[in-house]
Amino acid sequence: MRVFADLQVHSPYSRATSKNMNLKELARFASMKGLDIIGTGDFTHPDWRKEIRRDLQDISDSGLYRLRDGAFQVQYMITGEVNTTFSFGDKSRRIHHCLLAPSIESADAVGDRLAKYGNLSSDGRPTLRATAPELVDEVLEADGECVIFPAHAWTPWFSLFGANSGFDSFTDCYQDRSDKIFALETGMSCYDSQTEALTSHGWKKIYEIEYDDEVCTLNTESEAIEFQKPQGIFVYDYNGAMYKLKTQRVDLLVTPNHKLVYRPCDFRLEKALRLDEARILLGKSKRLKKDGTWRGRDGDSFLLPSTESKHGSRYYSGRRIIREKSVPIIPWLKFFGFWIAEGWVTESIGEYSVYLSNRKMRLLTQLKQILKTFGYKPIIAKDRNGYRLRVRNVQLFHYLQQFSGASNKFVPNNIKNLSARLLRIFFEWYIKGDGHRYGRKGRGLSATTISLRLRDDLQEIALKLGMSAYFKLHRGKGTLLSSLSQEKHYRQSEDSWNVYFIRKNEPAVIPSMIKARGHTEHWVSYNGIVSCVSVPNKTVYVRRNGVPVWSGNSDPPMNWRLSQLDRLCLVSNSDAHSAWPWRLGREANVFDLDHVTYQNLVDAIREKDSRRLLFTIETSPAYGKYHWTGHRECQVSMSGKDAQRLNDRCPRCGKKMTRGVEERIEELADRAEGYVPKDPIRYRHLLPLSEIIGLVFGQANPASTKVWNIYNLLVGKFGREYSVMLDAPEDQLLATAGPEVSSAIIRVRNDDIYVEPGYDGVYGKLDLSKPAPVRKSAASGLQQFA
Repeated sequence: MRVFADLQVHSPYSRATSKNMNLKELARFASMKGLDIIGTGDFTHPDWRKEIRRDLQDISDSGLYRLRDGAFQVQYMITGEVNTTFSFGDKSRRIHHCLLAPSIESADAVGDRLAKYGNLSSDGRPTLRATAPELVDEVLEADGECVIFPAHAWTPWFSLFGANSGFDSFTDCYQDRSDKIFALETGMSCYDSQTEALTSHGWKKIYEIEYDDEVCTLNTESEAIEFQKPQGIFVYDYNGAMYKLKTQRVDLLVTPNHKLVYRPCDFRLEKALRLDEARILLGKSKRLKKDGTWRGRDGDSFLLPSTESKHGSRYYSGRRIIREKSVPIIPWLKFFGFWIAEGWVTESIGEYSVYLSNRKMRLLTQLKQILKTFGYKPIIAKDRNGYRLRVRNVQLFHYLQQFSGASNKFVPNNIKNLSARLLRIFFEWYIKGDGHRYGRKGRGLSATTISLRLRDDLQEIALKLGMSAYFKLHRGKGTLLSSLSQEKHYRQSEDSWNVYFIRKNEPAVIPSMIKARGHTEHWVSYNGIVSCVSVPNKTVYVRRNGVPVWSGNSDPPMNWRLSQLDRLCLVSNSDAHSAWPWRLGREANVFDLDHVTYQNLVDAIREKDSRRLLFTIETSPAYGKYHWTGHRECQVSMSGKDAQRLNDRCPRCGKKMTRGVEERIEELADRAEGYVPKDPIRYRHLLPLSEIIGLVFGQANPASTKVWNIYNLLVGKFGREYSVMLDAPEDQLLATAGPEVSSAIIRVRNDDIYVEPGYDGVYGKLDLSKPAPVRKSAASGLQQFA
């Protein structure tokens, strides 16, 4: 069962909190929002605990509570937040911590132990003169089932990594109690299920890729093909718009924030490869990348592996070992390439035969001379379909036997990993056997096979030769065929495939030509599994419906850039100071729990179990009021890199600016942007529905009558706000709220929004008139103050 939980809110006993934040109001708006579990907040305050006892009753054996009057079915978890103030390293530290308790009695015990560190009645979020390790000890000694973790870890003040009073290291904060902390409160792009990626083990559906695979990637600077281990693999359900691009040379279906590899068509622009999101490139001219430069392995010889055979003498009944045989690599590639196309093997009463067949005597004569240089004694004879070459050799037979049979043919990795120079020799001789010329002046090149492995190997080899290849079904299984002499008829045993080799591999996608050429580039609705794999080069060679192209991979959240946080589970809560639905649940956690209990929820977080903690709901980081570095009085804001160049001084007044989260992450990160850990908890960027409606109609106040009317219409139709934002079909949204509101909801759902980053206590500003997020470059960010 999908469970939405916001575990960190505040009570009316906290400063700057609405006096209407009582338990019933929380339940009323939580039900409207779609929250199944809501934190009580502030359990350390004695008077708030009295209200909890008065208004809530425990749900037997669950560690959770509900309203006594049964007005709403929302469940409560006993939660709180405290501020610890202490000195460390000659600096005053002020850190906020979230607390979870399995019962009101546990909360009493925690309150009793913390009372000696400060006045718990002074604030719902009290300030304690205690170190972080002391707090951990007191809470867990009160009840070992309690949970403690750092709150809103990146805000400049009162947080673990805060620029003004926090730490650079998680272990510096919690010392030898760090192992007692298993979560951190924080404050993705994919392909459809039919897309495959090229790996060291062949083509795989992206959701089938494993961490032992190496994925084919492109270094966008050198344009070299490189195989790299995955950093992260993502698979999840998706319901929303997808970007579809289908031409003769490209077939993509990706989420709107997925990045494509391309060059601009405009000759005035730099021709270096670029990575931009699909939603940005929709309707723009671009040349998509389909090839690359392969280095591979050179060599002078090929080793036929050793084998065993029955002893040839009548006087011995045992077996003899045939040692491995070294042959020159270039003649071998010619023979092997042609044999993969036209060869087979047979065994009969101790005779081990290798065959080649072709209508051209000239080709078989050349191969006969090659086999003679290997020390074999081939013979050529005429048959009814042309000519046949036969050589008897047990060692050659045993090696080629693994490839024999038209449906079993493939190219082994030791051949596919050769240099482009050597691969070209193999490929040219394969084409001599099984290639076809087509088109005007015979410039087109194709091959036909019933082997799926060989079909896929030919695509990989084409890529490594600086080409690309796509395939189409030639004849389906069961098709009625005739022999060359028309004397016999038979049905095709397997599907056969035509593989087409393409030499020009940066096809242009021109908006004005899309319709004229019968191509497609538009948004489509999608409901199903999506997946992606993250790699260091941020590019993956993918194919869909047999058509390959280079494409981008997922971008992770900023916390993944700190290796010190790898073992922690990232959670997200609203820290709401009012119960309005545009405050409550704006950040939340989404679980899949068979039994909803305190212990099951905590275990999902403790074990960092992505099967039970499905994803977190986050607002866009830029929407936060401390994302960029800035100075509110001068209305100046800038990226972290720009601020570092100015030594964090305001370019207008010279005063010290408030350092933003982005700059702080750059300071502490030990990984490059784009790093993805193994099996992370996923996330979704959303914004409150009331704010979206208000923005569409120019209503600055989300509590205006017009906003409430449309909000209630949507929630009444779909049951709760999260259903509107995550699940409601686009056509039903359109019918209920009209084109402007429905379009805005879909854009937010797809993370297709522009946000002017927040700074120095000023929230980021959402602008739906712009099609996609835009980041200022370092230069432009400074020039505005010149």
